[in-house]
Amino acid sequence: MESDNSAGGKCSLYRLNQGIASGEIIVVLGNCMTLYEGRGAAHSGYGDKIIVVKSDGSVIVHGPTGFKPLNWQPDTIHLEFKEDNGDVVLRAVRGKPRETLIVRCRELYECISRKARADGGFYMYFSEHEIRDLIRSDPSLIEKNLKIVEAEKPVEPGFVDLYGIDGEGRTVVIEIKRVKAGEDAARQLYGYVEKLRRSIPNIRGILVAPDFTESALRMLQRSGLEYKRIDLKALYSRYSSRMKNLQSLRRHRSLEDFL
Repeated sequence: MESDNSAGGKCSLYRLNQGIASGEIIVVLGNCMTLYEGRGAAHSGYGDKIIVVKSDGSVIVHGPTGFKPLNWQPDTIHLEFKEDNGDVVLRAVRGKPRETLIVRCRELYECISRKARADGGFYMYFSEHEIRDLIRSDPSLIEKNLKIVEAEKPVEPGFVDLYGIDGEGRTVVIEIKRVKAGEDAARQLYGYVEKLRRSIPNIRGILVAPDFTESALRMLQRSGLEYKRIDLKALYSRYSSRMKNLQSLRRHRSLEDFL
């Protein structure tokens, strides 16, 4: 298909299917609808969508906002772009379980198809529990003279990651996130602090994360709460041997519980 929808030829059916055959990454921006049938059924109406076809045949469809995909196909046994009544249609079929995702585009704005470079690697330094254990063993990572009294302290409607006392005798509640903390994390901490404030007037709340969204920082400021940035890569380099000991101790305790 080499119509006005071709965005300078980059969205031709030949080019798109050639990209699939060559194991290229394909990104398409267009006005599309989706139809899914398999373990359930779902559809979305026409609107601007971003379609990503990866070199392994997996497919992801995003709307214009939000981070969660509208549809995804983790692997495919059949993947092809076709023309149907002037529309460009992507059909992605998964084998086990049998699932079909159809993306019909009545207009294509832009298409990119190219070979992906070698993966630079993905490194996950800590889980939230490991960060919690590390801070519990060395509270100075948050501030001097901080003492941790309890981990996973029950506070309705959940559990506070760390509960301690600062150098001036004030209660400190710490909530930990291993990824960029959003407003929901700030609200979670605020809920814990307000619940405890009924019996403990002099209380602080600290949100700990590698980074924070602007809305989270505004929420923390409005609520009189604090935050602490942590560099996970630096922590890993500094405390890797200690983390191995903590992991070994955790496995040992699990074995004792089993015996």
